[in-house]
Amino acid sequence: MTKQSASIPIYTEAESFNKTGLRDFYIASYQDRQDAGLKRVAPHRHTYFEIIWITQGSGTHTIDFNDYAFKGPCLFLLQPSHIHQIVKDGPTKGYVLKFNESLFSVDAGIENLLLKYGIFDNINVQPVLHLNQGAVLLLDDLMQKMLLEYKNPSDLSTVIIASYLKIFLLQVYKLKDSHQQELLPRPEPRYLIYRTFKMLVEQQYRQHHTVQLYADELAITPRSLNEITHKYAGKTVSDLIKERLLLEAKRLLHHGQFSVKEIAAQLGFDDAAYFTRFFTKNEGMSPQSFRSIKNASAVDL
Repeated sequence: MTKQSASIPIYTEAESFNKTGLRDFYIASYQDRQDAGLKRVAPHRHTYFEIIWITQGSGTHTIDFNDYAFKGPCLFLLQPSHIHQIVKDGPTKGYVLKFNESLFSVDAGIENLLLKYGIFDNINVQPVLHLNQGAVLLLDDLMQKMLLEYKNPSDLSTVIIASYLKIFLLQVYKLKDSHQQELLPRPEPRYLIYRTFKMLVEQQYRQHHTVQLYADELAITPRSLNEITHKYAGKTVSDLIKERLLLEAKRLLHHGQFSVKEIAAQLGFDDAAYFTRFFTKNEGMSPQSFRSIKNASAVDL
């Protein structure tokens, strides 16, 4: 059994997007060949957002240590921080859509879409959506429109594709809303504070570990912020900060080649021993044990 490489690959727009006039967007349809060998892809992450729509086929999609069995039609939503790997049971068919936030600059109404509606949430993420026939027909129509515009670019293509993508993401939001109660059809002010807090955690979890610092940035009291996170996540502010730190620690331990001391420093812990106690208390094992267990079972696919 071969260990996987010491660090996780990160694919950028330059490597993953075609060299067209639409530098912030990429879309393609695909169909695996029966005789293609179905090469398994090693765990990786991207610098961009990605939507994978599998219309036919099945397998397992691992996203940040969680396995999601899938069978088409289904939709996967991935943001830049996710580490993921797809293992297919056989040939699959579908679409891959990639974009970065720069695309949104052409439409002021879309620029806060990801934050406001939480379509690509990292905390309490719902990365897979199984689709009924009505949703398949609706999203297929939008995918085909974006694909056609992408293949035949003009001076207006960026604006047109951004508009289609806005509609597509809002339809995805409606689908997520029908699956879970966390997302509200008409976000209230306290809900938007919650979403802003989650974005702040994503941006600052390495530097800010305390409730007070986030409360200060949001201009509310720690008690009010805790009430908000309890309402929309069922967890305290400290719980959500801790979860984000632990997730990144596990990523670095499993996929990186940094020492525990270096990981502690990257995550804002001045004392590596304190980081080790923090990790052990919350994971039930030391960072070294976690790395040994994960690496022992890792296979270079």
